[in-house]
Amino acid sequence: MPAPVWVRLVAVDDVPAAGIASVSVGDLDLVVWRDIDGVPAVMDARCPHQWSHLEAEGVVDGYEIVCTAHFWRFDAQGCGTKLTELGRRDPKSDVAVYACREADGFVEAQLPAATSLTGDLPPDGLP
Repeated sequence: MPAPVWVRLVAVDDVPAAGIASVSVGDLDLVVWRDIDGVPAVMDARCPHQWSHLEAEGVVDGYEIVCTAHFWRFDAQGCGTKLTELGRRDPKSDVAVYACREADGFVEAQLPAATSLTGDLPPDGLP
């Protein structure tokens, strides 16, 4: 199996702390988000509960992205939970995450080599 490749997704300045941006790369629909400290994360854009898009229906709450459709929460490792009224965290389905980094003014993600890079990105891989 080919090794994953680093792909430029968005300019660093396009996703502020507690911000969310979406990007499509081939058949992958992703969100890039930053926690309150500005640390980036890249994950599948759809909440596994009812397929809500996390850019449209998501909000960053501290170190998690929250799907406001039904309040499922995901940390930067993709661990899904729901916070109950009494403060208990119930486990929910996880969401796929991708290693990411900031390089040369962009947030990049390590994506499967088989991913077609024909989505929203031009042929050179730059947003």
